[in-house]
Amino acid sequence: MGIPLITVHHPLSVDLPAPTPEDDVYTILRTLVWPWREERLDPLLLGFLFRSADRLRLYLASSQVPEGVVAVDTRPSGALTALLAALPSLITETCRYAEPDPYCVRLVDLTDW
Repeated sequence: MGIPLITVHHPLSVDLPAPTPEDDVYTILRTLVWPWREERLDPLLLGFLFRSADRLRLYLASSQVPEGVVAVDTRPSGALTALLAALPSLITETCRYAEPDPYCVRLVDLTDW
């Protein structure tokens, strides 16, 4: 069927490939969609767009921005855990605002965070 098959006699004998940028993107999206908590998600992921190999734009709805959708530019290779934990407060920092695209009321640039 064209699927590579590797017979493993001992799990430590398999060389694992290095993480890819797609793995980092998956971590961001999974954490925003399923954060392992019971309360309502805020911010809520509405969609995403790959801007380049290491630039991801997240489209979010947040109670912190009642006037509409917030877009957030991030670098998947950056400090993901810290970024995702701080995201609710970072989207309100006016010093990080950039020119919004047609799909949002606010663009927050967190590529250097």
